[in-house]
Amino acid sequence: MAAEDDPKRWLGDTPMLNLRDDKLRLRVKTVTQFSRNDREKLVAIANYVSGIPFDVPPFAPARYTRQVLSRRHAVGWYSKAALFQAMLRVAGFPARVRMIRVGHDMYRGLAPESGVFVLPVVEVHTGGRWIVTDCYVYDLPYLAVAREAVLRAGWRSGYGVHVDGNSEWDGVNDALVMLGPEQARDPANHAGVFDDPQGYAETLRSRSPALGWWAAARNRLMSIRLHRQVRRLRAEAGG
Repeated sequence: MAAEDDPKRWLGDTPMLNLRDDKLRLRVKTVTQFSRNDREKLVAIANYVSGIPFDVPPFAPARYTRQVLSRRHAVGWYSKAALFQAMLRVAGFPARVRMIRVGHDMYRGLAPESGVFVLPVVEVHTGGRWIVTDCYVYDLPYLAVAREAVLRAGWRSGYGVHVDGNSEWDGVNDALVMLGPEQARDPANHAGVFDDPQGYAETLRSRSPALGWWAAARNRLMSIRLHRQVRRLRAEAGG
């Protein structure tokens, strides 16, 4: 556990993060150039990533940071987490992804299936401690229409958001929009911390190749439904 929480452990590169990419490094410099302190740098990076429209492309694997920067559209939970984490590391902040098990309540309205899925949230080391956020995930138009749909349905959570979630991150405290505080704190929902979202899939495949490939196939098939519902929800709100 001590090694896992050592900030120096979470600064390295991976193929998915691609920290040496010139475009990524230039983007981080541009995004943070007017920030006066670490808190403002963190918020600026989160705001940049959240501004990329949220979607779940059908059959698409998690994208590398260079692809996300080039397209700036049609990226989901995994790809956005990787970009946010990569930008944090380039800016000098230790960052890791914690994989969280989420039940159907979180994504109902987007997909009719029941069952548990595993999604990333990002933890960043700042001010001498680890803090967690997922406020980089949703762009403001999607967040507004998703929250309205949840309230209209009379749910506590759905469409990827929780009514008790916090969509505004101050760069100092924990802030999660997908989950309620009790869900995020429950160790039973934690599936480990990794260098990037692909790390979880690789670990799953190494433990059980059949289970790993089954989970990947299941996620690919579900992406069709998620993509269709995200587009429908945006269309209902006028784009």
